[in-house]
Amino acid sequence: MGKVKGLRGDRLWVWAVRAWWAALPFTAGPVLADGLHETSAAWRTTASGGLWAIWGLVLAGALLALPATLVLVRLAMTAAVAAVLWAGWGAADWGEVALMAAVSGALAAVALSAPVGQVFVNGISYGDEIRLLLRPPAVLLAGPLPAAAVISVGGAISGPLLLAAEHWIAGGVITAVGAPLAVLAVRSLYSLTRRWIVFVPAGLVLHDHLAVQDPVLLRRRSVDGFGPAKQGSDALDLSQGAAGLLLQLSLHQPAELSAPAKRKHNDRETLARAILIAPSRPGQAIAIARRRQLW
Repeated sequence: MGKVKGLRGDRLWVWAVRAWWAALPFTAGPVLADGLHETSAAWRTTASGGLWAIWGLVLAGALLALPATLVLVRLAMTAAVAAVLWAGWGAADWGEVALMAAVSGALAAVALSAPVGQVFVNGISYGDEIRLLLRPPAVLLAGPLPAAAVISVGGAISGPLLLAAEHWIAGGVITAVGAPLAVLAVRSLYSLTRRWIVFVPAGLVLHDHLAVQDPVLLRRRSVDGFGPAKQGSDALDLSQGAAGLLLQLSLHQPAELSAPAKRKHNDRETLARAILIAPSRPGQAIAIARRRQLW
């Protein structure tokens, strides 16, 4: 990752997330401790042990900075906001709770940002590669993605906490059902962190399991242009309905694109002279393309 250009400023945001998470036991810790004070000993012990385990795991993940740990960090940062609000709901000093929740929310927003995402996905890049995440489909942002986040966290912790509270039947059922659901939800979220474009010395690679069967290399000599798509463009839309600015990549010669297997209706490939994509940072994508003389 050290050879990837353009990430120095982004790493400052990543270090802000790391620093806040590392300091969490000393900042939001007292609020959480007060919230647990009125609970039963078994519940308090289980929750405290779980919180410490999650804190250590997420801190290690934040320092590693990989696509897989990006999901972990984002889930934990957003869940921390809910935990602070829950713990401080009946607190006498609501101002302190509000401050901790506000700062945690701000850092959670940073963790969800495109610059932080770019640093993490470039954790597995090598050589002269630069990876940019693709924006998720807008329809997923409207409900399925938040629901998957809730299931990921709730499915993992609800069962053990109910068992600690001696709700044996409910705890057993939710543990048996919630844990597999949490795994499926995390896998779904992780799959979205594996959608990217990769600038390589030979050109640009489209790596998107929602749009194409296999990663597609578009060589530099075949690219005719790369920039904001014009309204009403007849280019092949591979953006998956992402909101925001789309970029159009035009080609000298048609490229053969194979749809994902589950969407194939026949064995023929699609020939496209231009495609539409939705990088998380379209301005930076264009700047990198120009710097690398992609066309």
